[in-house]
Amino acid sequence: MKIVSLITLVCSATAVLGTRPPKTIPLKWGILAFPRFVGLDAYGPLEILNIVAFNTPNMTLSIIAETMDNVPAHITNPTSGALTWVKPTYTIDQDPPLDVLLIPGGPGSRIAYNNTKIIDYVKRTYPKLKYIMSTCTGAQILAKAGVLDKKRATTNKFAWAEMVASGPKVKWVPCARWVVDGNIWTSSGVTAGMDMTYAFVSQLNSTIADKAVNIIEYEPHTDPSWDPFCKIWNVTSGGTPHTMTMSM
Repeated sequence: MKIVSLITLVCSATAVLGTRPPKTIPLKWGILAFPRFVGLDAYGPLEILNIVAFNTPNMTLSIIAETMDNVPAHITNPTSGALTWVKPTYTIDQDPPLDVLLIPGGPGSRIAYNNTKIIDYVKRTYPKLKYIMSTCTGAQILAKAGVLDKKRATTNKFAWAEMVASGPKVKWVPCARWVVDGNIWTSSGVTAGMDMTYAFVSQLNSTIADKAVNIIEYEPHTDPSWDPFCKIWNVTSGGTPHTMTMSM
């Protein structure tokens, strides 16, 4: 009987270890918005996170900007200006408590790169965060703030040479859909932000992550090394310049 009881105990312990409960999803999320950010860099992750929030009690999503004025995304009409805008929840001076800050990219990241208030905000906020993330060229803002110094990171491949030059202390990874270094997550261009967000949530709660992408009918790339665009744009670790016909 003792042997049977011991076997039962071992089997029960193994079953428990094999069905560990999901990890806690961070509750306070912020998206940094600045003029001419790429909408999908922010809205893609937000669509996933919005469903995650519906299934995660007390999870909140906020837009952080320099002022409370509506922030224009980069798509514009020659006659009417910006076509989409986002309404901030807080200003950077209000310093709302956050667990995660996500920084989009786009043409506006070049302007934000030289905006002392935005860079200072990222610098002082990062030590208080559980995680920080960037999509596309948003990585150059992290680089300017020193967050990526001696860290592995990736970014948009179309703008690779420019981004590498903007972060000389970064260990840039030329072929990657997203890269994780400690509590820093960086993704490749635009749509890669959705794959990164799915991967982030999935490692904590795969059930909710799968539910989110199934609701929005999105099939994420789950291999962080999947990156055909590094070959298309012929990028190297040092950055190969290209003749660009459009700005990103």
